[in-house]
Amino acid sequence: MLGTALASGGGIAAHAETAKVCAAPSALTRAGFPLPRLARSLEKKTPTTILVVNSATNVKKIAKPGAEKDATPRSFPSYIEETLRARYPDGGVVVTTHNQPRATAESILADLPAALAQTKPALMIWQTGTYDTILGADTSAFSDAVNTGIGYAHQAGADVIVVSPQYSPRTAFAFDVAPYNIALRWAARSSGVPFFDRYSVMRFWENEGIFDFDSARPSPSLFEDVHRCIGRLLVGMIVDGVEMRTLGSR
Repeated sequence: MLGTALASGGGIAAHAETAKVCAAPSALTRAGFPLPRLARSLEKKTPTTILVVNSATNVKKIAKPGAEKDATPRSFPSYIEETLRARYPDGGVVVTTHNQPRATAESILADLPAALAQTKPALMIWQTGTYDTILGADTSAFSDAVNTGIGYAHQAGADVIVVSPQYSPRTAFAFDVAPYNIALRWAARSSGVPFFDRYSVMRFWENEGIFDFDSARPSPSLFEDVHRCIGRLLVGMIVDGVEMRTLGSR
């Protein structure tokens, strides 16, 4: 869906005002639930791993004017790592990714326990729902799969943040994301984990004119602009969840 468009730089443009670009309603970015496992790991001042699980297609390298070699644009995990390392300098934060292109939530479950055992994360950020939406998967089965995956992460000693699919006006008319977004929200709530509603955040940007996701003349820096903002907002949610644990909130 939009991930492919972002990777290729097609179909999107952005304004340059950083503060405005990264703005989003607080209701969409609050953690709502604590992240106690991540908080404990950061308190120990030992290496802290964050695992990003997604089903997006791999980002292709793009040629930059004046560059000797093609370069891969930065995606939001790199911004999360950079920002959290600065905020928690003794936490040894490392962000790693587990990619299963074009995978449904259910199909990811088969490899998830092994990925968790290998990386031993304190936090798993799980992007899911895109290909379930495209395939028209049963929403009840989708919700059950998400709850099962959250359970795997908790058993492995990791907190979880669930992330919804991206928004694109070019595909919104063809694929109804709403039922899957609702299923994700309730799965996250029933499991007591934060839900980052990326779909609604990006639709807010579109409605407010912050990003034009339907432009025929995209900004060359759009992919990094969007991912920088997603990373910044996710860091805010992470810090919120860590501080809820630190302050003893439940």
